Amino acid sequence: MDELLRERKGAVEVLTLNRPEKKNAFTMDLVQEMGAVMHELQFDDEVRAVVVTGAGDGFCTGADLSGGGGREDAFTAPGMRITCFAYSRLCHAMWVLEKPIIGAINGVAAGAGCNLAFSCDLLVASEKAKFIQVFVRRGLIADLGGTYFLPRLIGLAKAKELMFFGDDVPARKALEMGLVNAVVPQEELMNKAMEIADRLAAGPTRAIGMMKGMLNKSFESDLAGCLDREGSCQGIAVATADVVEGVTAFMEKRPPDFKGR
Repeated sequence: MDELLRERKGAVEVLTLNRPEKKNAFTMDLVQEMGAVMHELQFDDEVRAVVVTGAGDGFCTGADLSGGGGREDAFTAPGMRITCFAYSRLCHAMWVLEKPIIGAINGVAAGAGCNLAFSCDLLVASEKAKFIQVFVRRGLIADLGGTYFLPRLIGLAKAKELMFFGDDVPARKALEMGLVNAVVPQEELMNKAMEIADRLAAGPTRAIGMMKGMLNKSFESDLAGCLDREGSCQGIAVATADVVEGVTAFMEKRPPDFKGR
């Protein structure tokens, strides 16, 4: 059985973690395949948005501790280092992908699976979703970018609270905290995620991708650095076909028909 399912819906690539019997817990093969696919999508001009979700009733519960995630040495220092390297490759590929990634969180997102969700650009959660920084319950530290994403999403004090205690965060509380963008009934989850993805996929993909990159760097930048990047990227954006279409549509008083180029 394929551990990662891929489906192309128009200009949207839908990626589904497919280990429902294990709540989509990571194996090394699954992590590596996801990282490779994210890298591949960077160069696929037909894809203009990505949706990530899980099969069954769980999103992802992190590493498969029942079997070491497919590595016999997963619980040794060298093995864990290799695992974290694979996590890092996946996380970075999502971070630099110049296309928006929407997480459709259909159930429990725990440990590395929780931080996989936070690696997405926008999150839609079902009412059955839960987010758990479960690492402290196992005597482990957060990985897959959690120590980077969480403070930026909800602030340092709240990030420490979630990581130090490892408590469950239900979907509605996650929305109140600013961890997710929307909460919907379970049966409406994929429709809502696809609605968002389709809207973004119909936008000026190059401009959205550059804004994603600039926003991702903004917390490490001073004002001068942000202004410099804005100037450089605006110079690139103005040369795209979508800018010509956007200005023409404005002059002709009609909605723009962006092509992502």
